[in-house]
Amino acid sequence: MKRIFILLFILFISVSITQAKTKKFGTWMEFEFSKELFEKFEISLIPEIRLEDDFTIDEYLIDVKFTYEPVKFLNFAAAYRINTNVKNKGNEISKRFVLDANAKQEFGRFEASLRTRYTNYTDVEEGESESNYFRPRAKLEYDIKGNKIRPFVSYELFRNTTEKETRKGRFDIGFTRKLGNLHRIGIYYRLQDYFDDSNSVHILGIDYRLKF
Repeated sequence: MKRIFILLFILFISVSITQAKTKKFGTWMEFEFSKELFEKFEISLIPEIRLEDDFTIDEYLIDVKFTYEPVKFLNFAAAYRINTNVKNKGNEISKRFVLDANAKQEFGRFEASLRTRYTNYTDVEEGESESNYFRPRAKLEYDIKGNKIRPFVSYELFRNTTEKETRKGRFDIGFTRKLGNLHRIGIYYRLQDYFDDSNSVHILGIDYRLKF
């Protein structure tokens, strides 16, 4: 438990420093509830709240996801998302489909994974019209011996296949920890970096998962 508080402190200091350097900062909180339907199939309900730097609600989302794992190192998923962007003149609601393929491989105490995602996507804050996106993500986790904490680092690209341009990247660093057999919590820092003149966004992420 002491190590968790140390990691939380380090992440808090890092986010505080980056918040002082940018006008764009947010806090994202995600909750995932998963249930195994039958062997190799899983259904998940994933509500999420995204806050602005003054902790007012920026947007809230809800996903319904189905996952199929034919073999241990490979899974496929399909999801449907309803996204509500909170505006002064009325909320903006958008809907999205997501198709994922995820492969992973262990190397000693390290686990490397590559996830490919295809989705329709609208960056409301940047005034972007709906486009199709290809989003590859590479992730590396480390299993600390004798500890339930798993630190990780990942990087994701957003390739707009409609406009044929790469819009932004996401860099994450954080950790997850299992709590018993059913629960898992995670905390991360995310840098969302646009490849044009748009401001980067610094994000503190908190997630919780219950799998039963």
